[in-house]
Amino acid sequence: MDFKTILVEVGRDAGCRDRLRAAARLASAFGAHLAGVTATGVPLGHLRGSDDDGPRHAALARDKLRAEAAAYGDLMKDMVAEMGLAISFAHEAVEDEAPRAFVTRGKLADLSLLAQRPPWDGVPPVVPDVPEQVILSAGRPVMVLPQAMRALHGGHMAIAWDGGREAARAVADALPLLRRARQVTILTSEDGHTHGMPGTPHAGLEAYLRRHGIDAASRSLPTDRAPRKAILSCLETLAPDMLVAGCYGHARLRELVIGGTTRTLLQRCEVPLFMSH
Repeated sequence: MDFKTILVEVGRDAGCRDRLRAAARLASAFGAHLAGVTATGVPLGHLRGSDDDGPRHAALARDKLRAEAAAYGDLMKDMVAEMGLAISFAHEAVEDEAPRAFVTRGKLADLSLLAQRPPWDGVPPVVPDVPEQVILSAGRPVMVLPQAMRALHGGHMAIAWDGGREAARAVADALPLLRRARQVTILTSEDGHTHGMPGTPHAGLEAYLRRHGIDAASRSLPTDRAPRKAILSCLETLAPDMLVAGCYGHARLRELVIGGTTRTLLQRCEVPLFMSH
């Protein structure tokens, strides 16, 4: 299956223009419709502890965001025209908080391109970041783009593979991109953490990809450090154009909480990160 609807987050962050260009080129490559989404709602967390003027301040903020959203729609139109791409596209300003807006729209997209959020230190926030919520709740793959990214290249793609369900889902969802890559590298651990898969953890994946016309080579991650540190270190050495990884979560207080390795990759990965859950 190819991507036929690609969602892109359109907002005020510094990487917005580069993200729009990357999304437009991706839509052109796959003949996909490009859906730009801007969330105009005010997060509830911004109103906590406010005085009686809270509703008035929220209304003013929404008015400002509505005006910005209209400008983003014009920006998207101008950029597509400037790039000379003959693609189907549309921009929508969603009157909702960002997490819910991108989850609901992301359910009807084959792939969502979202901005990487700044890493947080210490106590986790009460409300998870937008990429986390979309990956866990939309049921569709997400590509998280670093703010420093200038162009999206898929020439060399790396896969973080441990034989788990989440990793398998991510690989299957990323097949349209993997088929177009010139080089694919499987990053795997040889410490026996293979989710019960027989033999070497990467041999079966290599054969699976080969049947899809994809030649992949494997590289072992160092086992003397935490998985998240090992993956980031390997990315620095290999310098791939994209990482494919499963999004891991665990149940706590009846909510799905993101795993430590997943959160580290979401916040600190310096290459585009393709994730599925």
